[in-house]
Amino acid sequence: MESSCELDLVYITERIIAVSYPSVAEEQSYSSNLREVAHMLKSKHGNNYVLFNLSERRRDVNKLHPKVLDFGWPDMHTPALEKICSICKAMDTWLNAAPHNVVVLHNKGNRGRLGVVVAAYMHYSNISASADQALDRFAMKRFYEDKVVPVGQPSQKRYIHYFSGLLSGSIKMNNKPLFLHHVIMHGIPNFESKGG
Repeated sequence: MESSCELDLVYITERIIAVSYPSVAEEQSYSSNLREVAHMLKSKHGNNYVLFNLSERRRDVNKLHPKVLDFGWPDMHTPALEKICSICKAMDTWLNAAPHNVVVLHNKGNRGRLGVVVAAYMHYSNISASADQALDRFAMKRFYEDKVVPVGQPSQKRYIHYFSGLLSGSIKMNNKPLFLHHVIMHGIPNFESKGG
């Protein structure tokens, strides 16, 4: 794996691993790397890991592990707050089920998706914290600041703050849908040289 410059595999904590590929990774190289990562994860963690696919759905991600949870959303965008909640709850449930369980976050594209999940889980685990998660939060914060902040999108950073506010109770969600019925424009803008 070390010979590949496209793959980035990082142990964020002892139990949270990030596997990231650039969106321009060649398919042949990507598939080869997936097989190598699968072999490494299997030899080190057996079947005690769950893969969270943060990229758009891909069949070949199942090569990493038969149990893949697809939580993906389009690159350079932010997921719905409900999706962030679901990811954090699923991570927390798996990690608390057994001390040897490991979460693998898979991402093909911009690392901002990893940043959203890691930062959101930092806030989430702070609420549902156990004593040994304090060091994990420090490691997650370092990963987020060193590897993700330079490539994160403003909307992704904003949604992390929204999620944190939801957890702390400082932000309330409106659970009733809002509908836009019409738009009124007073005067038509001059889009063409001949007039609006």
